[in-house]
Amino acid sequence: MISAQVMNLLYGELRKAEKKFPTFPTDPVHAAAIVAEESGELLQAALDYTYGRSKSDFAMAKEAAHTAAMGIRFLMSMHQMERRPPEQR
Repeated sequence: MISAQVMNLLYGELRKAEKKFPTFPTDPVHAAAIVAEESGELLQAALDYTYGRSKSDFAMAKEAAHTAAMGIRFLMSMHQMERRPPEQR
């Protein structure tokens, strides 16, 4: 994939995610968990491709785009994220 194709794929995934889920968590732990979940799906797609359960690399590209889109949403939402003080001291 060339750079323009990658950016178009990524931008498309970002727009779809923002349309489907207009808000993003303001809690950094939950926001990071969303990125981690997508990363786990990318890892599963890579395992499937590497060990022959999938003949196409399409799932890897799709999950990589999802992971990147959620990473961008995380970065774009950082200014709204809230820290929670510890319950006990």
